[in-house]
Amino acid sequence: MSIRGCIAVILILLGTVVVVISVAGLFRLRDALERIHAAALTDTLGMMLILAGVALLCGLSAHTLKLAVLLIIWWATNPVSSHLIARMELITGRDIEPDDMEGEGEQEL
Repeated sequence: MSIRGCIAVILILLGTVVVVISVAGLFRLRDALERIHAAALTDTLGMMLILAGVALLCGLSAHTLKLAVLLIIWWATNPVSSHLIARMELITGRDIEPDDMEGEGEQEL
């Protein structure tokens, strides 16, 4: 196996380890907001490492460009969707009334 192949396998394995740690965090953490936080951070890093390893295996080709576009879309949507889910959990699932919050209430959320 070439050096490029070895580096690609190492990147894919590191990405897989990061995703497995994320899954373990989903089971260990008790609160929905803590779970979302753990999943959003580690999924982004894990996906970047896995896609970088696959891009190294593919070499410089159209597949690499597709993987780069996929990574950009993942980076753009994952944090935004996690933020929106966490915001809705805070509004609906925490028994916190926006009017009871200090400051401007619902505008603060």
